[in-house]
Amino acid sequence: MKKSLIALSISSILSASAYADIVITEYVEGSSSNKAIELFNNGSDVESLDGYSLARFKDGNETESTMVDLSGNVLKPSEVVVVRNNETDTPLSSSIKVITSSSLVHNGGDAVALMHNGSVMDIVGDVPTTKNWGKDKTLRRLNTTPSALYNEAEWEEFPKNTNDGLGLVDGVTPPEPTPDPEPSIKISELQGSGWASPYTDPANNKFISDEKFTVVGIITAVQTEALDGDLPVGFFMQDETPDNDPKTSDGIFVVSDVSGITIGDKIEVTGLVEEHYGWTRLLANESKVVGTGTVTATELETSFSDTDFDFTLERHEGMLVKLTSVSDMKVTRSYALDSGPKRFNMVLSNAVLSEHPNEHAFPSSDESLKQADCITDKRLVVESFEKVTSGTPPWYPEFGATDVDQNGSTDDYIRVADTVNNMEGVIGYSYSDYRFYVTENANKDSFVSDTDRDNLLTLNEGDIRIATFNTQQYFNSLQGGGSNNPHLSSDIEYGAQSSEAFTLQTEKLVTALKTLNADIVGLMEIENNGFDESSAISYLVTQLNLELDEADQYHIASNEGLTYVGSLATSNQVIYRASKVGLDSLKVWSMPEQRGENIGETFSQHDALIPTFTFKDRDEKLTVAVSHLKDKQTPCLDDMATNEQLLDSDYQGSCENLRVSAADYLGQKLAEIEGEKIILGSLNSYASEDPMLVLTQREGINEEYQIHAAINTYVDDKKLHGEAGGVIETSYGYDNPLQILHPNSYNTVSNDAVGSLDYILTSAGLKSKIIDAMQWNINAGESALLSYENAAALGQEYRDEFRSAVHDPVVISISFDGKPIEPVDPIYPENPDQPIVPGTPVKLPSEPLNEPRPITPVDGQGFEHFVDLTAAGAGTYLKVGDEVVVSITNANGAYVATASNVAKDTLNEFEIALGWTEVTFNQGLSTGEYAVTTTVDGEMIDSSTLVVAKNSESDGGSAGVSGLLALLGFGFLRSKQNK
Repeated sequence: MKKSLIALSISSILSASAYADIVITEYVEGSSSNKAIELFNNGSDVESLDGYSLARFKDGNETESTMVDLSGNVLKPSEVVVVRNNETDTPLSSSIKVITSSSLVHNGGDAVALMHNGSVMDIVGDVPTTKNWGKDKTLRRLNTTPSALYNEAEWEEFPKNTNDGLGLVDGVTPPEPTPDPEPSIKISELQGSGWASPYTDPANNKFISDEKFTVVGIITAVQTEALDGDLPVGFFMQDETPDNDPKTSDGIFVVSDVSGITIGDKIEVTGLVEEHYGWTRLLANESKVVGTGTVTATELETSFSDTDFDFTLERHEGMLVKLTSVSDMKVTRSYALDSGPKRFNMVLSNAVLSEHPNEHAFPSSDESLKQADCITDKRLVVESFEKVTSGTPPWYPEFGATDVDQNGSTDDYIRVADTVNNMEGVIGYSYSDYRFYVTENANKDSFVSDTDRDNLLTLNEGDIRIATFNTQQYFNSLQGGGSNNPHLSSDIEYGAQSSEAFTLQTEKLVTALKTLNADIVGLMEIENNGFDESSAISYLVTQLNLELDEADQYHIASNEGLTYVGSLATSNQVIYRASKVGLDSLKVWSMPEQRGENIGETFSQHDALIPTFTFKDRDEKLTVAVSHLKDKQTPCLDDMATNEQLLDSDYQGSCENLRVSAADYLGQKLAEIEGEKIILGSLNSYASEDPMLVLTQREGINEEYQIHAAINTYVDDKKLHGEAGGVIETSYGYDNPLQILHPNSYNTVSNDAVGSLDYILTSAGLKSKIIDAMQWNINAGESALLSYENAAALGQEYRDEFRSAVHDPVVISISFDGKPIEPVDPIYPENPDQPIVPGTPVKLPSEPLNEPRPITPVDGQGFEHFVDLTAAGAGTYLKVGDEVVVSITNANGAYVATASNVAKDTLNEFEIALGWTEVTFNQGLSTGEYAVTTTVDGEMIDSSTLVVAKNSESDGGSAGVSGLLALLGFGFLRSKQNK
């Protein structure tokens, strides 16, 4: 019964015993260490013994224990190998192949089995065995058919220590195996030392050789299923002995059936040489395995004779190579979806990151065109052998899986600028790119970074921090239950596609914005569904404020009556800290759109949001233009007009003329506003492209170079440049601080080119006040697998800032501080003649002196609001000229701030000395409850609640216990209560 169960188990696991060619033909259990097992290859092909082992079922045990691992050996057809104990002294003919092992220790009570990957292929002895069934015996098989069940009738028994049959089959020494074939040519000779095989002539349309060639080599990689049009079914093979000529490749890809072959096989191939769109391949007519062997990966290294890096790759084409620190291969696009073949892969560049041609060179200039060629020359695409459309790289199974230090971020990641170290693969070529197919799994040690991922935001502090952040379509109407968006198109997929993805998107954005810690933030691609508490902007800010102290919480810049910002599905928004800046005014500007009346299509851009802010100790104001110009992907009218535009020969992408129109219009409109200005947002133009030349300056550009505005452009219904467009000759002189301070930084990766599409541009007067600026590289350089979109496929959710969007935030620090001024006492001055100027410190009393009687506000009427300055801390100092800002907002926590609900006062020395002041709200509020926030010098001193009564309910008297003016203070240093 037990025997039949074992047989059933064996047959259900593997039916290979019905066709296996390796068989046990002799069993020796003699005196002392005289132990031997003879194996015979009964087939017609070379058989690798990888995965094979000899095991014993000891003394009736039904579980096997391995004695000898046979991996690394091969048996040619009709070849015999004798596996014997290494202490056996019985001589054997030198012609017999022998494997010795001290672990071959079976005794007469053991059954001996030939195992393959844990399954019984052949066996001598029953399981369980009877006692001493095989003791002091030599058994020879009467046939050469393996069996997973022992049949005593198939074996002939001989006396103890009979060894004369070892190495013989049926008493006859097997014939000598067929010797290794002599190749007609080496692989390196087929490859040649140039760009194509010397047996082809692509320049004269000869892509296949006239004659067939026979090569012999070791298989280094096998492709069992075609990978799109890049890698057909076949295998990579390589000369076992290199020719030591660095100009020739020792490897080649063979287009062939792959049945019955494996890595490590020595194979003979006969076929024609083909030059397939630049890739030298062998088209197999015949192939056969003739043995096994090994090939060591060659370290990829440039040579002084390589004219460009692409020739370094060419002379390694088809070979098994290793990328090490010497190879100097840097990640220039992390693991993400390749928009061409629609599969995930990664891109490397030699020595430097691939920078977009127009980042530091003018479009169509020699420098720009040279950089475009350089990107192609240095590119190496890292591929999997299978098509991956989601999930982790097959060659890095631990990607995104671990968070050892439990800081909320994975320890297994790949970032742009990482240097690859010790990755092995074979090199192919397709669609004008060399491709590295990974043959050995990578891990986190395969990528060496020169930056500390956890401490990327290192910005010198000033008075104000300003940032721009493209949120990558933050929508809450589709998955988050938010307000309706009337601007959606039914044929476009917006934002997060599940409630889980939306929640993760929100959490990642909140983490990023909290860490960014800016006082003014321009946000792009926020859903354009209003400003009420169910809008996308209100929901995001509410979630963000829940993570912040009151002094650091944000308000949303809005105006009474402002419902939507433009008519697109997404909008520009601004959030700011009322504790640091005051919102003076807010404008919304329509931006130029292009009307294709003949095709019935309009090409629109996002409306610009223009808030003006006030700052401490300054009479000047700062205007910020939050802009999002037309993208580069979809063509506009100008692109359709000429083939040259469609070919994008200047690498500006689509719609650069419409972006030029927008840049010129924005520059004109801002010139009408007094004071310093900042343009920030997604301008969708690299740093030296036409729109940026309009906004900044044109120093160094060819005098003949013309910048063209778009044809048929309008703002509202006003025509801008006519049917032929126009030449823009004006530049508006804004500075690009990042290009000055960090010229090689980036905030986007497009294909595999890094560069800048998001900016903070500053007017000339701010240049000396900029303390620092940086691109915060948390998004563009990270793998798309870490985004909220791919969390389900990754199987992990990381709520950190990394890959919270696609573009990186840009942030600058500005300082307005002057020389400190000595404090004074305005009531009893030590020097009555000392002038008191803005910035002079004055000490606060312990509590307000002679404060006025509170008056209850009523609906629809303006009122004076009392401010207790001692909430800033009794005995501390405030400065003459400090600005008191009181913001009254709806009490839903969304902080929708409007200019009409903000009142201000510039403190004089006597107000500080008395410890109180009043601010005037000229426009009354409706009946209800409001949140009140008071800041002085940009610091919040009080947060309270204001109740506005109906007109008929007010007696105009002082506030008693039941008074309608309830300021329930939550100041930082003490709470204020009504007395």
